[in-house]
Amino acid sequence: MVAVLPAYNEASSIGTLVAELVRLDDPPDVLVVDDGSTDDTAQVAAHAGARVLALPFNCGIGATVQAGVAWGLERGYSLIARLDGDGQHDPHTLSALVALVEADRADFALGSRYLQKKGFQSTLMRRLGSHWFALLLRALSGLRITDPTSGCWVANRRAAAVLRAEYASDYPEVDSLIRLARSGCRIREEPIAMRARAGGRSSIDAVRAIYYMIKVTIALVIGRVEERAGGSAGGDA
Repeated sequence: MVAVLPAYNEASSIGTLVAELVRLDDPPDVLVVDDGSTDDTAQVAAHAGARVLALPFNCGIGATVQAGVAWGLERGYSLIARLDGDGQHDPHTLSALVALVEADRADFALGSRYLQKKGFQSTLMRRLGSHWFALLLRALSGLRITDPTSGCWVANRRAAAVLRAEYASDYPEVDSLIRLARSGCRIREEPIAMRARAGGRSSIDAVRAIYYMIKVTIALVIGRVEERAGGSAGGDA
């Protein structure tokens, strides 16, 4: 398994996170995808024991994760995990997600901070956003997901191939769940406990959170309308 850590200016946290991963009883290979950082993220990650894929400029979270997924698939990994580079995801939670996929109970195992409501629960605005997207996913696709904006997951090669082929350039988490479900991938959630950021600063403030909610909602609704229109056209033909 390879653990993909997207990171932008996370020099203050990435070293500790990589060190935690490599000290696990069954450690994954660790790939830090440096999204054009202007600090020492790449150097700190490499010194801690990670492989580093450095993007030439800031490409955004979607392209960064997609690059890591493609890297893992091209090198034959059977499982690809993702954790945020800010240290909010405890590496010890990976084992439960891995178990779901290895037992063939899921193609994509998603960590949810809301199933047991333990650990850091994020800001009020983000919690409202997650709740809204959970309702939207259920209405548009029938998915029952409690934490659709989670950045902690484990995918097998089938699910990873979907993400490699199609992944939104920014704010991709909710969109990716729809794509996975439409591709027939089995999605399961497992409770995890999150931590507060180990350092750095989040790129999503209150204004961006509202923008995120509006943008993703419009994109998902338009996508659903187009899907139905395409289905109707195919039926008429």
